[in-house]
Amino acid sequence: MQSNSTGYKLIKIGSILLILYVLVGGLFLPLKTGITGVSNGQLKSNELQTFSIDLYNPGSGFVAEKVILKHKNLVFQSQENQYNEAGYLNSKINVMLGDTQHSQLFDVFIFGSSSVSPKQWMYFPDAVWVEKSNSDTGVSNKIELSNLTSLVKQDVQSGFPNRPILNESIRNLLYHVPMWFSMMFLLLLSVIYAIKYLMKNQLKDDLWSESFIKIGILNGVLGCVTGSSWASITWESWWPSDDPKLNGVAIGMFMYLAYLILRTSLKDPYQRARISSVYAILIYPIFMALIAIMPKLSADTLHPGSGGTVGFNKYDLDNTLRLFFYPAVIGWILFFIWISILRYRFETIKNIQIEREDNE
Repeated sequence: MQSNSTGYKLIKIGSILLILYVLVGGLFLPLKTGITGVSNGQLKSNELQTFSIDLYNPGSGFVAEKVILKHKNLVFQSQENQYNEAGYLNSKINVMLGDTQHSQLFDVFIFGSSSVSPKQWMYFPDAVWVEKSNSDTGVSNKIELSNLTSLVKQDVQSGFPNRPILNESIRNLLYHVPMWFSMMFLLLLSVIYAIKYLMKNQLKDDLWSESFIKIGILNGVLGCVTGSSWASITWESWWPSDDPKLNGVAIGMFMYLAYLILRTSLKDPYQRARISSVYAILIYPIFMALIAIMPKLSADTLHPGSGGTVGFNKYDLDNTLRLFFYPAVIGWILFFIWISILRYRFETIKNIQIEREDNE
């Protein structure tokens, strides 16, 4: 691809604009208000008790109008909400499960307002454990709050989803995940050009395949670095050894590093291109199975959206995250395609220079 071609310019300019958009929005758009933790979160049913909620950036003068415990169709509202000296929100509530219910984990919803926003809501999953007491008999005292779902959807704030534990680190989603998408796309391009070489026997196709693989490996390294820094915050480990996706990525990266070693061990360019192309075609489906299929089948993975874990899309109710995530995926893919093109052109010029020196 020529540097003055329309496609090349679109890739270069488009990637730069999209990444700038993601960088500016991803760094400066605030998180929604949220709950960072719940203390005294073990309650007895049929007793008026208090649990404390730690709020994240609620805004000045935030007033909690409703604090709700919810488990499936069980919904209970607190009777009193007030801040203590430490700044935690104390909520008094009496949960009566009745004869038909057992001890349960409840989600916490907070609806309120502040000087920043007239309508705010916060959510924390599995925050309060309600132990059924022996005196809790009769009929459950749940309230009918049929409009809870509509409240959540209509009163949603703009901003990045504020997820427990993740907090501000959720911004890494705009870098870590697109790196993996870019890696998978570049490795797919390498397979396409490897097939083209086997069909046409042109060395330029092998050079394209090699360029895409090398930049794809760079993506994999960047994905591991951004992922490890994220894991150290959220999972308190730089590399959880029991996560199948991480282990699959490690195995896959070694497979592609073996590709580079294989190329350096072969001197004849056509033999190197033929064997490398076959190797690139064979390892791609194995790599995809290791990082995309196996984690889905595992019940132990920590990654969202795999093995029964909840994905980010469940909490992005106003689609704010999508407005930056999808452009980030496209932007980083185009950016690394641009880098691959530059590397291909560099290697082409180097090969021409070597041929000239040999002829002299």
